[in-house]
Amino acid sequence: MMSFKSIYENYEKYIEKKLSLPLLKHSQIKNLIESLKEKNNVSVELAGYSIEGREIYSISLGEGNICVLAWSQMHGDEPTATATIFDLINFFLEDDEYKHEKEMILNKLKIFFIPMLNPDGAEKFQRENSLNIDLNRDAIRCESYESKILWDIANRIKPKFAFNLHDQNNYYTAGRSNNLAAISMLAPPSDFDKSITETRKISMKLIVKISEILKEFIPFNIARYDDDHEPRSFGDNFTKTGISSILIESGFLREDPTKTKIRKLNFISLLSAFYFIATEKFNESNYLDYFSIPENNQLLFDLLLRNLKIKKNDNSFTVDIGINRERKYDSETNNFYFVGKIKEIGDLSIKFGIEEYILDGYNVDVTKIYSATEQMDFEKLQYKSLLSAGYGYIRFNNKFTKDYINLPINMLCYDNYKPQLAVDEYANLIISKGKDKTYIVINGFFQILNDSETRILNSLIIH
Repeated sequence: MMSFKSIYENYEKYIEKKLSLPLLKHSQIKNLIESLKEKNNVSVELAGYSIEGREIYSISLGEGNICVLAWSQMHGDEPTATATIFDLINFFLEDDEYKHEKEMILNKLKIFFIPMLNPDGAEKFQRENSLNIDLNRDAIRCESYESKILWDIANRIKPKFAFNLHDQNNYYTAGRSNNLAAISMLAPPSDFDKSITETRKISMKLIVKISEILKEFIPFNIARYDDDHEPRSFGDNFTKTGISSILIESGFLREDPTKTKIRKLNFISLLSAFYFIATEKFNESNYLDYFSIPENNQLLFDLLLRNLKIKKNDNSFTVDIGINRERKYDSETNNFYFVGKIKEIGDLSIKFGIEEYILDGYNVDVTKIYSATEQMDFEKLQYKSLLSAGYGYIRFNNKFTKDYINLPINMLCYDNYKPQLAVDEYANLIISKGKDKTYIVINGFFQILNDSETRILNSLIIH
């Protein structure tokens, strides 16, 4: 049996240090692929071009009779598995104590990787390609060059197994729990009845074996992805054509904002899958155990504030407030920023917060607007005093070209905006006990007012 614990502990030897999450560009992987052409035991093929003319490559390892196909980043803003693919290639090329296990896998399998199937989407850090088509809803029409490339490779190599590699957002749990879903897997069905064909049964057995390995590292953070049939997706169509398909979603863990640990778990997931295919040990598992893996549930908020009092018409009401921070990409600065909004108000007792606070006895209201003068020097402004007075916005009637600013307070560029405590409104709240203002939320970030260190990563410029 391959020692996955030992490999996990030695993972730093294989990590491709030229790739760091969360942002990967086509130029980065192109340079790495060019360097692979000089390596023995690796075959690199130019599979085609994206809509905007970026190269899409197929990289293969092994000489076995069982073909395996794995592709990443068909959604351009889901880069974790792209980095993992290069970590795996480094693993197989490294001459170390796992030499015999690697030789066994590569003698049995021929593994084809397509890293970054959607390079145009990756360039803009968006889900869709440059036609704004979701490639995983283009398996039937194949309007996109990228979709045709994937089908062409599959039809040519005729894989026995296919791995569709994605990222999922932060808000999923493993079952109805507060356990974040770090890795979620799916054996896609081929019809709306979710029939368990022999092809799908093999996928289920393999997922059970992968889960057994992952339990050594994340016993409570493995989930089963929703198996509703999507007739336009590649996994469902591959299953229909007799290819045992496995969807792997790289999720989220607390204290892992750059998904470093998730990347490592993704590495172990794929490596264990290759091992169990090569040894045929997946046949030892009971496919019905697939259904005992906790189902993916969207039960999380980035920030959950419990038991707050809101006042309306001289009456007081107890509510919980769930807030999410959407991450956006600024192509001009090549940076990310966040937009925090209120997603739900009311009884959120069945849900959880990645960050949460129980605030019995506290009142909540929207923050106020401070009117600036044209001559105001923002560098000298006393932001801490403004926040402590309950201000969340500075009205400054000037033109800004960006949508965010690296200050702990929002900029408001027009006169008619009125902050509201409502769903889908900006999350800027002041939290008080009696007359004492204790906490403030700016753009979805929770800040203790007397804390000298700011936790507000960015605020917004509201045009």
